[in-house]
Amino acid sequence: MLDLEASVDRVWDRDLRPLVQESLRCYNAGAVRAAIAATWTAVVADLLGKVGQLAEEGEPIAQAMQKQVVKAQEQGLSPEGVRTMQAIEDQLLKTAVDLELIDSIGQRDLERIRQDRHLCVHPSLRRHGEAYQPEPEVARAHLAVALTTLLLHPPVQGQRIQTSFTNYVTDPTFSPAPSHLQSTYFDRVRTGTRRRIVAIAAKHALHELDLPEGVVVPNRVVADPMASTLKAFAERDRSLVRDVVDTQMSRFAALEGTAQARALARLGDDDFFWDAVDAPVRDRLVALVEQPGLPVEERMAVIALVGVPVAREHLPALEEIFNAMPLFEQIDVMAARPTSYFVPTLIEVVKRTPNWATGSYLANRVLVEHAEHLTSAQLEDLLQAWVGNDQCRLANGMPEAAARMAALTAGVYPENRQHWTEFLKLVRIFEQSGYYSYRELELELEQAVPVSSATDPGVS
Repeated sequence: MLDLEASVDRVWDRDLRPLVQESLRCYNAGAVRAAIAATWTAVVADLLGKVGQLAEEGEPIAQAMQKQVVKAQEQGLSPEGVRTMQAIEDQLLKTAVDLELIDSIGQRDLERIRQDRHLCVHPSLRRHGEAYQPEPEVARAHLAVALTTLLLHPPVQGQRIQTSFTNYVTDPTFSPAPSHLQSTYFDRVRTGTRRRIVAIAAKHALHELDLPEGVVVPNRVVADPMASTLKAFAERDRSLVRDVVDTQMSRFAALEGTAQARALARLGDDDFFWDAVDAPVRDRLVALVEQPGLPVEERMAVIALVGVPVAREHLPALEEIFNAMPLFEQIDVMAARPTSYFVPTLIEVVKRTPNWATGSYLANRVLVEHAEHLTSAQLEDLLQAWVGNDQCRLANGMPEAAARMAALTAGVYPENRQHWTEFLKLVRIFEQSGYYSYRELELELEQAVPVSSATDPGVS
């Protein structure tokens, strides 16, 4: 059941909230007729406000109605002004449908509020002079319908908001901001439009659809941010995203292997993807993972899913493939999707790094990226392996990597700062000065402030 109190505070137009609050107060006080009348007043005020805003944006239908509104306002409370406003009210819901502010179902629901409002303020409409006596549940239902159908949503037309969504995600400057995506393109749009927006994201993420004319970003590039938006929407309604993805699976099954691999890399870390995958498609993906002929970029991105539990569950071959890979390829896989799963492997790679070139590759690709995933015990093991292997310790880029990692980890757990201090002491046994004395790390530790209140997830 809709929480009316909370919903009133989410009415999109702040100036309209007092009207909606008045309706709620009337309902709570038992003034049922007044509540229904106030609800309809809020509906009219909301629609007129939205019509005015769309008129300012150049919408022809809205501009035509706005002219009538201005005319009625100029006429004021004269008989002509009242008749003009009544005529506007008579066509207001139809105009809202034409503007895609509501659909035909919403029009029917709001029309019932209008009819009941007439019965509340015009008791003579009933035969035998009986006054209309609505039940409190009717007033509550009308307010809930008005909120969910209209009052919570900004004046964005169905097709227009879909276009706005596509333009936003395909913008070269797009940056994933889940809360913004959820608020703008999910929470405040109607159910039907919401599903269509989710479908747009799913189609691009899975199929790399061709983009509208004028979009300069390649469709393969756009598919990645579309996947990000799909995951943001799943945080709001996972079942909706799952259903929409499921409807796209027959088309996904017919894609060529490389395209399937890219889609798998984008969405294979989410349960809504795997819930939509049937047995034949899963068999195809298993074969795809085991196929060495994939392009290197796609292959590394797919194998990097080994760090995700749900992907390992459905593609158990990932672990065997990853463990059998050469050291350099393992580094590339870890770099593609840093997770806590890779930390034990990373420590072993640091131990057995065979030359300075590989050590430098580690510094530039994976060490700093995995800093946030290290427990205190793992950090200690990593630093011991690091200082104990001169092919790492003396590799180009390692001193800078150490300073950056210390900045990210020294204050996380109480023991971490001590781990870095001990590491630096051991380094200075070999190098008292110069580049490989890790002077940058020393400066970082001097600036770092220890944090003693954190709890290490690796310590029980």
